[in-house]
Amino acid sequence: MTITNKTILVIGGTGMLGKPVAQQLKADGFNVRLLARNPEKAQKLLGAGYEIVKGDVDNAAALKEALTGVDGVHISLKGGPTEADFDRMDHLATRDIANAAKELNVGRVTILSAYAVSEEKADTPESRSKVKGEAALKSSGVPYIIFRASWFMETLPLFIQGKSISLIGNQIHPLHWIAAEDYARMVSKSYQTDETLNKELYIFGPEAYTMGEAMKIYADHAGVKVAPMSTQMLAVLGTLTFNAEWKGMAVLMKHYENWGEDGSPDEANRLLGKPNTTLREWSAKHRK
Repeated sequence: MTITNKTILVIGGTGMLGKPVAQQLKADGFNVRLLARNPEKAQKLLGAGYEIVKGDVDNAAALKEALTGVDGVHISLKGGPTEADFDRMDHLATRDIANAAKELNVGRVTILSAYAVSEEKADTPESRSKVKGEAALKSSGVPYIIFRASWFMETLPLFIQGKSISLIGNQIHPLHWIAAEDYARMVSKSYQTDETLNKELYIFGPEAYTMGEAMKIYADHAGVKVAPMSTQMLAVLGTLTFNAEWKGMAVLMKHYENWGEDGSPDEANRLLGKPNTTLREWSAKHRK
């Protein structure tokens, strides 16, 4: 796919990981369209130069309008915390986008997934929904690219509470932390070659650290302390305070206690260029 006069729709383009993709696509010369519930808010967040269609993934008419005439669509959705909401976003929305894209002859659908998504590892509401969503995408017949990303550096500030950063669970697995800017560049590159079509590409950063090691590196730059907490304790606190987000986080972090990275980033690196942002470089620029 050449860039000239190509339009890419980004669904979830105002989110933490969708926004950098939209910005990178635009910087690389693509016309970028967004589907947004609040166009004014989206315009303020991203600035000028984006086409915005009002609506969301639950609105079939708005979805069809947003998909009409585009050359590709990138999905960057976040479900939860309830099982029904995970299914609505990670499964049903992906299914509906893929089917509509096929009907409208969209050239490709790209989607952000995670390294620990498979039938074998489907032990949480989120992972089960992602498995079903990916299956629906593949069976739709539209050309696809699934990005199996490791943990994003951008998630680290989300674990900060006050003067501490919460290390939840016994996180023993080394992880290749990836910067969103590197990932966004790789997504944009995937729209510039047909070699990436119908592939599952593992997106891993240049260095491997356990979650505890990564948090310590970030904490040293952010001026906070690492505070360990068990998944059981977080689940109990979530139950006592009726906090669905905390209960969902306990389930998620228990999932990652069990599953480390598998797969190889070699194909993604060959086709899309290696990520090069280190965690220390990122932490120095993104102190909370």
